[in-house]
Amino acid sequence: MTTAYVFNPDHDLALASDSDHFDAPASARTFAHDCSVLPIWYAQNAGIVVSEPTSAAWLDEMANLFPQLKCRSCSTSFNGTDRIEPWGWNKTIRRQAEIQGVKNLPSIEILNELRMLQHRQLSIEATKKMSVLASDKLRIVKPALLLTKDEIPDFVAKQPYAIFKAPWSGSGKGIVRSLNGLSENLLRRVRNIAEKQGGVLAEPLYDVIQNFAMEFVCSQKKVDFAGYSWFFTNEHGAYTGNLLASDEQIETRLSQWINKQNLQAVRASMLEFISENIAPIYEGFVGVDMFVFRWHDEIFLHPCVEFNLRMTMGLVARRFYDNFVEKGRTGMFTVDFAKTTNMLLQDCERRKNEKPLDVKQWKIQRGYLPLTPIFPDTLYAVNVEIT
Repeated sequence: MTTAYVFNPDHDLALASDSDHFDAPASARTFAHDCSVLPIWYAQNAGIVVSEPTSAAWLDEMANLFPQLKCRSCSTSFNGTDRIEPWGWNKTIRRQAEIQGVKNLPSIEILNELRMLQHRQLSIEATKKMSVLASDKLRIVKPALLLTKDEIPDFVAKQPYAIFKAPWSGSGKGIVRSLNGLSENLLRRVRNIAEKQGGVLAEPLYDVIQNFAMEFVCSQKKVDFAGYSWFFTNEHGAYTGNLLASDEQIETRLSQWINKQNLQAVRASMLEFISENIAPIYEGFVGVDMFVFRWHDEIFLHPCVEFNLRMTMGLVARRFYDNFVEKGRTGMFTVDFAKTTNMLLQDCERRKNEKPLDVKQWKIQRGYLPLTPIFPDTLYAVNVEIT
């Protein structure tokens, strides 16, 4: 069975719209275009990556560096494939695949179930379950609240430093921060979210020390741990990049705040929660975002900021490190954006000269490598740099 991999980074927005004709904003379309070939780094076996025509020559160049990529190929469409594996499943990507003749597609009923699983209410339920692990050595945040539009002002009055999240959102989108109260404009935004999506999640604005995630994979109604993701965000909460390191290295870094025994207890509890609530109807990747934060000079864990029932950049970074980087090395995996043309290309050439790539036995020892092709008009790129 031939599988076609598709990078559709507008997934979270399409999921919120719940439409099979979702029209992604220009920025999301550009991101999908520029980084369409990204799935080559996590596709399995002889997978086909649906990508731009210029990607084929670039893939040949990468396959010369990493022979494990030689079995993968590029195509400009789904035609001729038995099934597709998108970044995330929603009704829009299903319709696009159906039009091109792909037969093995999830039903609309299944997609409706998956959409409900990605409502942030599930993160509230998971946090409640995690709270039984709370102890003097593992302090866990209380679950968020789901508010109606009329409850929002009362919450802000009691908790002026707060964060509001759309029930269907991700990657830093659909989030409004209250910095000592909400202005009239921000209050309208939050109420509009609540009205459109049936409520809005509300939490205190935490002093985050470090974001990370636990990655899982569901298959045949079972779930397995797939590794750690240590990631970074900007001041708006949008994803910017990942630390490239082994699971052991990341666990050691996390243990300065949460000891390994407690981390493993959280992981076991999350495995149980996913096994009961997600694995029975979903096959694919599950990323669970978490963070360590400071509250009145004490360290706490937020064990479930959100569930991502899709591929995540953190899991791409995890798989890239495990498959293409010499174990023990560390580095950075970043999603870069330029406001004007030529900027990324010039930066790419500079970094290649300053930090030349060193590959031995098909593993990177050090240096810079763009994971997506960069041309004069490229505005988005995924890059790695190993030290």
